[in-house]
Amino acid sequence: MPSTPRSTYRLQLTAEFTLHDAADLAGYLRDLGVDWFYLSPILQAGSGSTHGYDVVDHLRVDASRGGDEGLRSLSAAARAAGLGVLVDIVPNHMGVGAPAENAAWWSVLELGRASPYASWFDIDWDAGGGRVLVPVLADESVADVVVEGGEVRYFEHRFPLAPGTGTLDEQHYELVDWRRADSELNYRRFFAVNELAALRVEDPVVFEATHRLIVSWVRSGQVDGLRVDHPDGLADPGGYLDALAEATGGAYVLVEKILESGETLPPFWATAGTTGYDALADIDRVFVDPAAVPWPGPTSFTTRSARSRTAS
Repeated sequence: MPSTPRSTYRLQLTAEFTLHDAADLAGYLRDLGVDWFYLSPILQAGSGSTHGYDVVDHLRVDASRGGDEGLRSLSAAARAAGLGVLVDIVPNHMGVGAPAENAAWWSVLELGRASPYASWFDIDWDAGGGRVLVPVLADESVADVVVEGGEVRYFEHRFPLAPGTGTLDEQHYELVDWRRADSELNYRRFFAVNELAALRVEDPVVFEATHRLIVSWVRSGQVDGLRVDHPDGLADPGGYLDALAEATGGAYVLVEKILESGETLPPFWATAGTTGYDALADIDRVFVDPAAVPWPGPTSFTTRSARSRTAS
């Protein structure tokens, strides 16, 4: 097996297509000429997640995708077929759409700044008046919010009660109209997705806690390389990649960095390169005839279509 892949084959793992299913393809991929598996995220994601980028637990392989046993099975099958294993990892954020599934976020909501996980997330406590704004309400009314069974509930949403409290006003979070997120949200999120809260992996403590299992995969030989999801979302991408290289002993690492025309990767980043969006942009141009009729735009297209229908 080469230390650097010549080609990879990406597999989207779900509850319907697990690590065990992927393991069964080892011989097929080898015969195709592929030399490394390329796996979508495999850490524990939110219930029902089909993509895996909403990680809720960094210490478990997703049970619905095959769990630890599934990863061992795939790794063994890859080795037997002479294939490597590349895994997509998500250092930038965690899934917080269902707080009860994310112990770290649940703790922050329950204990506020006193939570041992408060430093994990970029939260501007002062901007929120000491509380985390949670944009889930249909409007400003809390009429449908109930406090029962030691929890706060809003339809399918569940939130913790701070110890010794029993009212909404006493909590370390405030449930607000979802429309306020774009202007008032006081935790850093991924793009405009409220359910993905950004992580402070520049903090060595947070890095170690969220990468312990990932590093063990590489150190034990189960995984050969890593693909880093959106490093531009990190406070210090270069520093992060240095820490990852040190922790993994210099494992093969690719980054999902979208390069603009003429842009190059920072030379000091500890990475073998990008996942290839820049190359795909060049390849696309090979298959698009520049002499083709220009797209007229939706307005003129609609006008022409309407005329055609009238004429017919």
